[in-house]
Amino acid sequence: MKLKQKFLPFIFLFLLSALLIPIIASARVSKPATDAYSLIAEVNALRTANGLAPYAISATLMSVAQAHSDYQAATSSVTHYSADGSRPFQRALAAGYPVSGDLTLGGFFSENIVAGNGLTVTRAVEIWQGDAPHLNTMLSSHLTEVGAGVTNVNGYIYYTLDASAPSDGAVPVYTPDPNLTPDSMGATGALPTLDLIMPVITSTPSQNGKVIHEVQVGQSVWGIADVYGTTVQEIRALNNMSADELVYPGELLFIRTVATETLPTPTLAATSTTPPTQVLLTETSLPTSVPTLIVEEMPAEEQSEKNILDSGLWVVLVIIFAALLMAGLVTWLSGRDGG
Repeated sequence: MKLKQKFLPFIFLFLLSALLIPIIASARVSKPATDAYSLIAEVNALRTANGLAPYAISATLMSVAQAHSDYQAATSSVTHYSADGSRPFQRALAAGYPVSGDLTLGGFFSENIVAGNGLTVTRAVEIWQGDAPHLNTMLSSHLTEVGAGVTNVNGYIYYTLDASAPSDGAVPVYTPDPNLTPDSMGATGALPTLDLIMPVITSTPSQNGKVIHEVQVGQSVWGIADVYGTTVQEIRALNNMSADELVYPGELLFIRTVATETLPTPTLAATSTTPPTQVLLTETSLPTSVPTLIVEEMPAEEQSEKNILDSGLWVVLVIIFAALLMAGLVTWLSGRDGG
């Protein structure tokens, strides 16, 4: 009987620990992915779903992409150009990456960039699926390697995705032709670079209450739906668009019909302007007619998670102290009974 009484406190502590472990585990808050490797994993999952081999990770491209994300964050800009005016494939060459293909057309190299407040990896890839150039960067059958960079500035995250196909030889030396213009490059088959992305500005309803949006350069169905407070599915249904149909500059999209009322006196109607939630750019350069392009992500509130864990640990310590006190009391009482 005395033996059972002596081990009773330890049995109680064991059972208490088993109950507290799930409490501590549940205190941990899962955070959405915002890192470079999660971005690449998301892109490779998209490639696998479309019957393509996953991109291989290149350490050099990882470094190039991260440096460009850092540069964009430092300058608070979203651009394919570096401070010296160099473009994505030129940055890769300078870092020692052997870009293959015709370098006068940009080689087999493509870059996707996007930035936004609280932008996650999953969201970034969703945005890039909204237009052909960005989608081709992720689903190119010509590119084989990838690198990604992510920079977080107070919750505003800059993503860079660089995809390329390396040559088998040494790193080629590229000397830009001073007589080569973007127009002449486009005439030979290279995709135009979307260095200018027009923000989505909401349109004023017409007299019959219809809201019609004219697509501008670089805008996607996802971005338009986000600003107007609707969904991609709703826009596609209203405009008889297929699930994979893209939009192009100058295209008119029917957004919704709003109620209108006749006022006794004319009033000045102001156009509502809503800024976009993220800035998006893309560059694709391929010496063939098939374009390609490139991407990281953001942490949740670490302070709130820390507070949850701290409070959980204090509860655990108080319970353990109480358990030890009870165990000591039981042991002391059992000693008296035995005496």
